[in-house]
Amino acid sequence: MSKLLIAVKTGNFHEVKRLVDHGADVNNKIYYDISPLRSAASSGSLEIVKCLVEHGAEVKSENYYDVSPLHSAASRGSLEIVKYLVEHGADVNFQSFHVGSPLNSAVSSGSLEIVNYLVQHGANVNFQSCHIGSPLHSAASRGSLEIVKFLVEHGANVSCQPNPNGSPLHSAALSGSLEIVNYLVEHGANVNFQFSNVGSPLHFAASRGSLEIVKYLVEHGADVNCKPIFKGSPLYFAASRGSLENVKYFGEYGAEVNFKTRNVGSPLNSAVLSGSLEIVKYFVEHGADVNYETDTVGSPLHSASSSGLLEIVKFLVEHSANVNIKSVILGSPLHSAASSDSLEIVEYLVDHGANANIGSFILGSPLHSAASHGSLEIVKYLVEHGANVNWEDQWNKPVIHNAVKFDSLEMVKYLVEHGAELTNEENLDMSILFLACEGGNESIVDYLLQHEAIKDVNNWKLKSPLRIACQKGHTAVVQTLVKYNVDIRTEKEPLICSNNEIINILNVDLKKSLKHRKKIKDFERNGQREFDKGNIIFFIAYKAKKKWDLKIIYLLVNFMSNSSLSLTQSLGKIHINSLLKACLGACLEQQYVFRAGQLTEMIPNSKLLDVGPPLKYFSTHKSLMLGKGSMGTSVYVGIMEDGTEVAVKRIFKQEFEDAAQNELEILSRIDASKSPFIVSYRKCLNDATFVYIVLDLCEETLKEHVCTQSLEYLQDHGPRMIKEILSGIEFLHSHGILHRDLKPSNVLVDLEGHMRLADFGISRVLNEEDTTVQTSVRGTRDWMPTEVIEVISKEEKGRFKKKSDVQVAGMIAFFISTKGKHPFGPGLERMTNISKGNPVNLDMLHDLQVRKFISWLISHNIDDRPYAAEALADPFMVHVTKSLRKVRLQISRI
Repeated sequence: MSKLLIAVKTGNFHEVKRLVDHGADVNNKIYYDISPLRSAASSGSLEIVKCLVEHGAEVKSENYYDVSPLHSAASRGSLEIVKYLVEHGADVNFQSFHVGSPLNSAVSSGSLEIVNYLVQHGANVNFQSCHIGSPLHSAASRGSLEIVKFLVEHGANVSCQPNPNGSPLHSAALSGSLEIVNYLVEHGANVNFQFSNVGSPLHFAASRGSLEIVKYLVEHGADVNCKPIFKGSPLYFAASRGSLENVKYFGEYGAEVNFKTRNVGSPLNSAVLSGSLEIVKYFVEHGADVNYETDTVGSPLHSASSSGLLEIVKFLVEHSANVNIKSVILGSPLHSAASSDSLEIVEYLVDHGANANIGSFILGSPLHSAASHGSLEIVKYLVEHGANVNWEDQWNKPVIHNAVKFDSLEMVKYLVEHGAELTNEENLDMSILFLACEGGNESIVDYLLQHEAIKDVNNWKLKSPLRIACQKGHTAVVQTLVKYNVDIRTEKEPLICSNNEIINILNVDLKKSLKHRKKIKDFERNGQREFDKGNIIFFIAYKAKKKWDLKIIYLLVNFMSNSSLSLTQSLGKIHINSLLKACLGACLEQQYVFRAGQLTEMIPNSKLLDVGPPLKYFSTHKSLMLGKGSMGTSVYVGIMEDGTEVAVKRIFKQEFEDAAQNELEILSRIDASKSPFIVSYRKCLNDATFVYIVLDLCEETLKEHVCTQSLEYLQDHGPRMIKEILSGIEFLHSHGILHRDLKPSNVLVDLEGHMRLADFGISRVLNEEDTTVQTSVRGTRDWMPTEVIEVISKEEKGRFKKKSDVQVAGMIAFFISTKGKHPFGPGLERMTNISKGNPVNLDMLHDLQVRKFISWLISHNIDDRPYAAEALADPFMVHVTKSLRKVRLQISRI
C-alpha cells in the first residue's frame, strides 16, 4: 500500500496534498489495492477527491472488472462527489462486472436524489448487468417502492431481460414487498415468467414464506404447477419453508402433491427435509408417493434417515415406504442412517427388514458408510446383524479401508477380530497401509503390519507408504515402517522428508544390513534376554574362585554351555576371564574357552586370551553363520559396542595360524578408507583356539549376487562392477600386494551394492622393486592364472605377478557379464582350457566392446595382459559412468 493511499484512507488531507505536491503518483494502484481516488470517493471526502483530480487522477475506469470512483461515490450516497465526478468526465453508464452501473450503486444506497441526478445526466435506466441485473432489479430487491416508481416512470422495463436471479418481479417477491409486487404487476410484469433454473415469482414468494404475496400472485394468474427445469414446484418451496398454511393454500388451488423434479425430488422430500411431520402427514394423506426416488436426493425415507428424523422414518415405513429402495448416489436408507450416525434409525430399519449387505457402487455397503463416519456403535450393530466385513465390489474396497481412513484404531481392531482380511490373495494390495501412513497414526500402521497387512512390506507399487509418511512428516510412522524392515533402498526418486528427524532415522537405517537384518535383530533380542542370566553366572564364578569347589565349577560350565550370552556385555568392564582362569585351569583337564566373551564348546586345555571389547554381541551359533571359507574359516554376525554391524571371521589356529597371521599382516597394510573397494578391517581378537578378524559386514558374495540378479541388470551394471573390482586390484598392486585368490566368493557386495575384495589368507607382499612372487601352487581350482596352472604337473613353484591377478579378474568379469558362466568352459575342461589359452565361451559375449576388453584381460600370454591401472585407463572403463543409485533424502521446502 502506497503512502498516498494510506493518507487517503486515513482522511489526512494535508498529507495527501504534501505527497501530490511532491510528485506522488495519483494513479498508482497495486493490483490488490483500490486507486487513491476511489478510496477518497468511498470515504466521502470531497476535499481529497478535488485535490486528486486537480493533480491528474483519472475519473474514468477502463477495466470491466474494476469499480470506478463514481460507483464508490454513489454507493456512499455522496451526491456532492457524484456531481463533481460527473462534471469532470465520469461515465454515468460505465459497467462493472461486480456492481453493474453507477445507477445500480445509487439504487443500492437508497438515495433517490443520486438516482434522479444520474438519470438526468444520461444514465440508462434499462442498463443490464449480466451479474446483478438492471437498476430496477436492485430497487425491487432493496424494497424501495419510491425508487421503483421513479425508474418505471422514467422508462424502466418491468419485463426487462432477467438476471440470473429472475425478473424484477422475482426480486420483489423475494424481498417480501407486496406493494412493489402489486405495482409491477399493475405495470405489466408477467406473473408466470420463468428463466433458466430460477422458477417463477411464485417460487420466490413461496420460498420467502409470504402467504400474502403467494395469494396475490395466484389470484393474478400464477400457475401453482409451473415446471422449471431444475427446481421443484412452488409447493416444494412452501414445504421446504415449513409453512403448512402455504402448503394447504397451494393444495386448495390444485397443486400436485406428486410433482416430481429429478434434481430435488417431490414436495414430500422437501417436507421431510424441513423436519415438519405435520406437512409430511398432510402430503401422505393427500396421496403423496412415499417411494418416489431420484438419483440425487433418493426417496423421502432417504431424506428422513439422513436427517436423523426417527418419527418421520417410522411414519413413512408404517405407510409402506420401502426400506431397501436404492438410489444410485445415496444407496439405501440404511446407508443414509449409517452416514448420519443415527443408531436408533439403523436399528429400526434393520428390525423392519433393511438388508445390511445391500450395495451401492458409490458408497459400498451400509457398513462402509458407518465406518466412513466413525460410528463404531453402528459398525458393531451391523456386524452383529450379518454385515459382511469383507464386502467389496469393483468400485469399493473392503470396509477396513474406511476404518483406516477415519483413523480409528479401535474400529480397525474390531473389524480384524471379526474376520476382516488385510490383504488380497496376491498380497499386492497396499492401499490399507497407504491410507494409514497418510493419516499418520503409527498405532494403526503398527497394528496392520503386526497382522500382516503386507507380508512383503517392500513390494511397492507406485508411491510407497514410506514416501507418503516422509512427505507428510509423520516421524512415528517412519520409525514404525523401519522397525518392520522396510527397504529404503527401493526408493527410485529422492525421498522428500518434512523434518530432519526423519532424515536422521533413515540415514541410520541405511547403514544397517538388509539381508542379515533378521539374524541381527534376533541376536540382539536374545542378548537382552540373557542379561539376568549373566548376573547369576558372575555370582557362581565368584563363589567358585573363593571356595575352589569343583561341583560349583561344573555347575557354572553346564549353565554357560546353554547360554548364548556375551559375558562382556553383561559384566561390563569386569574381566570374567581372569576369574575363571585359575579355578577352571586347576580343576579341569578339559575346559570351556572364552570366545569373544562367550563360553562355548569343550576343547583341549590352552591358555585363555582376552578377546573382550569392542564386540557387544557375538555367537558361533549356526543360525548366525554367514558362510564358510577355505582353510577352516567361518564367518559370523557380530555387533560392536557402538551398535555397528560387523562380520567376524573365525580362523582355527592349530592348522591355519600362518594364514591368519598373513591375512592380518596384509590387512594392517591397507588403509581401506582410501579405497572403497577393499573390505575394511576393524580389529583382531583371539583366544587359545581361534583368531577372530572383525571386518565390515557385507550383504553377500559376488557369486550370490550374480545368481540373484537378472541378466539385464548384470549387463547394465556389469561394467561398473568390473571397474570397481579392477580398482580394488589396482589399489592392492599400488601397495605391492598380490591377492592370489580372486574368485566370485572372495568378492563381497556391500550394503550399497559396491564390490569389496576380501580374503587375503594367501596374499603376498612384493619385496621392494620385485615384480614376481615365487610360490607353490595356491589358489582355488578354476580361478587360477595360466602361469600357476602350468607348474602344477611339474611340481615347481609358480611365478605369480600382478598381471596374474588381472587374468582372474577377467574371468570374474566374464562371470558377471554372462550371469555365472566361465570363459574357459565347463568344469571338467576348465583348468586345461586356461592352461592352453582356450576361452571356449567367449562367443557368449554379444557386446563386441565387452568381449574385446575381457579377451585382453584373460590373454594367455602374461605380457599381452594389461596391468590393472592400464585396464582402468582403457576407453571402455573410462567411459563407465554408471553409478549405483543412492537413496537421496531431501528436506521439503514450503
